[in-house]
Amino acid sequence: MDYKYYFKYRVDGVTKLANKPNDDFDFEMKEYINSLRLFLLPKKPVQILEFYVQLDYLFHDDSKFFANGFQSWTDTKEFTRNDTTPDLNTIGRSPFGKMFGMKYVGDYTFIHSDCKKGQFHSHGFAYVRNGKAIDLFGSLDDRTGYTLIYADMSANTMRFSKDLDGITITEPYEILNIFITGGEYDEVFDEYFEKMGIQPRTTHKIKGYTSWYNYYQDISEEIILRDLHSLSAQKEYVNTYQVDDGYETMVGDWLLVDEKKFPHGMKPIADAIHEQGFKAGIWLAPFGAQKGSRVAKEHPDWLIKDASGKPVPVGHNWGGFYALDIYNEEARAYIQHCFDVVLNEWGFDLVKLDFLYAASVLPIHGKTRGEIAYDSIDLIRECVGDKEILACGVQQMPCFGKVEYMRIGPDMALWWEHRILRRNMHREDVSTPNAIHNSIYRRCLNGRAFLCDPDVFLLRRDNIQFTFEQQKALAKFIKLFGGVLFMSDDISQYNEEQLAVFKDVLSDDDCQLTNVLEENGRVYIDYVQNGEPHLLAFDSATGTIY
Repeated sequence: MDYKYYFKYRVDGVTKLANKPNDDFDFEMKEYINSLRLFLLPKKPVQILEFYVQLDYLFHDDSKFFANGFQSWTDTKEFTRNDTTPDLNTIGRSPFGKMFGMKYVGDYTFIHSDCKKGQFHSHGFAYVRNGKAIDLFGSLDDRTGYTLIYADMSANTMRFSKDLDGITITEPYEILNIFITGGEYDEVFDEYFEKMGIQPRTTHKIKGYTSWYNYYQDISEEIILRDLHSLSAQKEYVNTYQVDDGYETMVGDWLLVDEKKFPHGMKPIADAIHEQGFKAGIWLAPFGAQKGSRVAKEHPDWLIKDASGKPVPVGHNWGGFYALDIYNEEARAYIQHCFDVVLNEWGFDLVKLDFLYAASVLPIHGKTRGEIAYDSIDLIRECVGDKEILACGVQQMPCFGKVEYMRIGPDMALWWEHRILRRNMHREDVSTPNAIHNSIYRRCLNGRAFLCDPDVFLLRRDNIQFTFEQQKALAKFIKLFGGVLFMSDDISQYNEEQLAVFKDVLSDDDCQLTNVLEENGRVYIDYVQNGEPHLLAFDSATGTIY
């Protein structure tokens, strides 16, 4: 292939542009049958400000470009040449959004995106689809920095870049390691993961309950034990029961349990779950510290800070929160201690770990964002040991082969359509249509990198704005695309029809996808269940069931 190069860099305090080796650096390219590796060989300390390798690529009128979003919640799907990439929207760019650091939820601080038709970027891997034929482009190693793949469908070009912000290169450095192959969908992803040497840590689906999508933070010992008792009547279908956010006094203060809500603490909750024969799961955001939390107030030196030395707000949840610096030895010890108590003293078996992107919002300590993201997941894996992780709000590639389960989309709303307020936040906000798209287009990761969590199915008829037909369609969708099959209902309130759907989703029958197609928002899913062919069809934007 004919590659063009672009380097913008700083050396000896001077910013320069170059498209070929010079007195400051050389580079070494290694081309193989299915891969490209590029090494920078500096002749003096070089700080790369911008870099890409470009090649010509012919996009057809009906070509689709798959753009993998930055983290779990970032909208992810195929695009046409007439589409545009969403951006940080009105609220996210407002003084309110700036005050709460909404720009750090996604890749808005380091991606070059001008939101023009036919121009897209993808994290880690991407593909171009023409009918059933796919050209796959995927990074084989992102530990040194995020690999970014840009497509300009109007100019017929592809670019491969890497986020190397924050480092100065003084010795030979691999700046690209790209795998390129073609074939049909499953064929190319099987080949890609085999090349990376990645295998999932488990093939065992978790099925059961999470408290979040009914009560949110308004949980209590009474509610948790009541719903547990209700679920115990269906033990043959359930293996996991998860307590979500709301047990702690504040986010970050994980060992300070709210005594009004949980007067006996969390160990009796885990014990009660075990008594029913279920795994006990619990939610944490281990790198987050709510602004009013004790950990943030008493240990400001543990927090990630900007160039002026001020703590960096990294999201608006819970009235705003900061992030812990995983390289601070005391902060690191605190994180390890929290996991030790939760897993070994309280006795939980699975941790749902949320807002994990927060650890790597800035390049710090001479490390790139990507390097920090990998280090943060390595820390988590070390802390959790042989117990299980359901990761959420996190970049996908650092978690390949490192976590058992992964949320691959945003939270679903308690209604279908993506409302205007939510659309004006950022690409990572609550959205049922985006959760559906992410499950469809990240299905390539299910059973290869980890088991995917497409989010919950909900069958109750109170505190919900879906029709029951929509609920049944989403329940079947979750069964087809998920390795995590959770609901948030008190099933003692189910009627016979609701209970039948519940059992269908959680039954261990033979249910296989045979074809998935989305055209103009309409989703058509062919599947075989117990030898019988079926079609699930709906409009992803409106919730109309066909």
